[in-house]
Amino acid sequence: MREIEINVTAWADTAIAASGRKNKEIAEILDLSPASISRIRKGEQALSAEHMLVLSRELKTPLPGETDREESRDRRDLDRGLYLKALDHVVKDNSRRPPEDRMNQFEILDSVFFVYEALIKINSTEQNGSA
Repeated sequence: MREIEINVTAWADTAIAASGRKNKEIAEILDLSPASISRIRKGEQALSAEHMLVLSRELKTPLPGETDREESRDRRDLDRGLYLKALDHVVKDNSRRPPEDRMNQFEILDSVFFVYEALIKINSTEQNGSA
């Protein structure tokens, strides 16, 4: 498997600039301070995998390394309430595990979006059932 080097700083700066949004707006989306967004764009602060995924979805921009085929897939807007519910569930579940069995941030993120997708399906089924 070929390793791909990803410049997260350049990706984030390009995505934010292309969106036309101000640092303050991006800070609200990511629940960070505008100063943090400025530091991220300058490469002085790291951007977590969770924030990358939220930024990608909110700005409707592909993650670094995604192919053209992946870029063209339908991207729903993030339902922040359901996302936070999924995140809370996964973090609580993970914190109950012994330290050697705990997930890293990428495993947590993968699990959060698995739970998130399930919640989306449940909500969709409930809305269709009540219609």
